Amino acid sequence: MKKSLLLVVASLFVSCLSQAIAQTPDEMGPPRVLLIVREEIKPGMMPAHNRHSAGYSGIFGKLKTPNHRIAMIPVAGNENEVLYVTAGESFADLEMITKETDRKMAGRNGTMGAELARLDKEAPDLHSGMRDMFAVYRPELSFKPGVDIAQMRYFAITTVRVRPGQDDNYSEYVKTLLNAAREKAKAETHVAAYQVIAGMPGTTYMFFRSMKSLAEYDL
Repeated sequence: MKKSLLLVVASLFVSCLSQAIAQTPDEMGPPRVLLIVREEIKPGMMPAHNRHSAGYSGIFGKLKTPNHRIAMIPVAGNENEVLYVTAGESFADLEMITKETDRKMAGRNGTMGAELARLDKEAPDLHSGMRDMFAVYRPELSFKPGVDIAQMRYFAITTVRVRPGQDDNYSEYVKTLLNAAREKAKAETHVAAYQVIAGMPGTTYMFFRSMKSLAEYDL
């Protein structure tokens, strides 16, 4: 099964990518692991959800939590879907980010505590579903993945679920046919490939194509 979704970056917390931004595009590579949170928003509730999410982001900023992430909203595809991506170089990194964020969020009182309580209470009225996923980078399936992420405005995300027992065949197809064709055509396409290892059934791949502009579809 294959599913495609085009999203625009709604929030980019560049501080988590400062090391990558200091490098040239050829030196930069995608992070090794991702925490991907997919939220399904109830129809008609996207504006309220955006305000709700901004409220949490404001609190994260005031507390100086290490929970830096990219938030993306759809341009094409399911208009009631939001994606959050948190990057790390290891799962230990992601665990540290989660623990430190929880520590700073716990025990908040006064005005900030009241705001957190309000946001937590509102959440069930906004969401119809939520899924957390862990994914690992597959460099051999990627194509020219090194980009300056701070300059990217859009991500075209293709999700592929492979039939049981066909993982090796699919990987070979991507490497020897799909990416070989891109190389032959001298395509200026940047795709980072990830394999979901938890949070999705079976073997699932997610391909992130980063773009500065929708005009790149014209190439």
